[in-house]
Amino acid sequence: MFFQTLDDKLECVGIYYDDDLFFDVDQFPNDITKTWKYSSFLKGLSDIEYANLYLEGLPIEQVIPEYLKDDWDDVSDKITAFKRSLLISKVDETENCFYDLVPKRFLIEFCRVKNSITKFVLDKYDRPKRYDFSLSVCKMLEDMSNRKLNLNKKKLKSYTDGQNNVLDLLRSKPYIRYNQFGTVTGRLTTKKKSFPILTLKKDYRDIVEPVNSVFYEFDFNGAEARVLLGLLGKEQPSQDVHDFHRAKIFGGLLTREQCKTAFFAWLYGARKLNQSQEGKKLREFYDKDSVVKKFWDGSTVKTPLGKIIPDVSEHHALNYIVQSTTAELTLLQAVKINHLLETQGSGSFLSCLIHDSVVVDLKEEDRHLIPKIQRLMGSTKFGNFSINTSAGKSLGRLRKQ
Repeated sequence: MFFQTLDDKLECVGIYYDDDLFFDVDQFPNDITKTWKYSSFLKGLSDIEYANLYLEGLPIEQVIPEYLKDDWDDVSDKITAFKRSLLISKVDETENCFYDLVPKRFLIEFCRVKNSITKFVLDKYDRPKRYDFSLSVCKMLEDMSNRKLNLNKKKLKSYTDGQNNVLDLLRSKPYIRYNQFGTVTGRLTTKKKSFPILTLKKDYRDIVEPVNSVFYEFDFNGAEARVLLGLLGKEQPSQDVHDFHRAKIFGGLLTREQCKTAFFAWLYGARKLNQSQEGKKLREFYDKDSVVKKFWDGSTVKTPLGKIIPDVSEHHALNYIVQSTTAELTLLQAVKINHLLETQGSGSFLSCLIHDSVVVDLKEEDRHLIPKIQRLMGSTKFGNFSINTSAGKSLGRLRKQ
């Protein structure tokens, strides 16, 4: 039943099973049901349990039982040595299948140990209540990680400012590798060798161009404010949320930007604003204390989407509740959009997620799906969110539609 994947790249199909290696999906044994981690070439196979998702972000080194530590240290040292030799030989691991670069006997040795760790985790740890959600997000992120970005490096070379940043981008690989468990709140981060999509300066976003016809970005309008409204059971405004604040809370006396600044400063605890007239008006409309009381027990946050965050102080409780709910709501909507594109699209796909927005690489023949995507993005368990939609021929040239 236990097996291990030999690579996480879509084109590098290969598994270890019962001391043998298989490189054709059609020849995979029928009874493979338990492994360490999902790989995109397993997409069509069901009823497989993934041990790493049982740990919800805990590193493997923290869960290895004492009787397997020496074996794991041994194979880990060998992996490190192999990767160092590839680096010295200037062999690009991202452009090759790992099983083509190391001896078969080592692959078998490594997978034997990984099987033992997988069995230990699946036997010892309970299946998380949020396992299905984590798996759906994992599959979506893995699909994205296997799509090569269309980077206009010629344009990048023309930039004269920030030469160190330019050189780093020129050396970076054109793939986005998200870390699903990189933060306590559930916000995505990127892995070490990923293209830095989440931290890419706006000046450089112009180098990321669509593979298909055009980028479409779908972004929650005032995500945190709308999540707070939802947590309080309030109705979602159809207009821009900061214009709503301007009219409903501040009586039109502040500009939209002043309303936005005041809201975030008040929400995340700026003491001076909390004591101001603006803070008083926001407190009268938003009962922050009731949200904290409902989702924080004095030490642990449990969000309405079921995420548990331990060891949270009162000072950080509201921040974690709102940010975690917003982050996971974005992932939940992205999974729905991804499914729509896979089942009804003609080659359009999710290009990336940037904080609270979903970016679709759209084919011209799929333009009819735009209204459906907008409805999917906006239809949440907290009511219908207004969605900002932008489009452009690069990430740096997105314009509101």
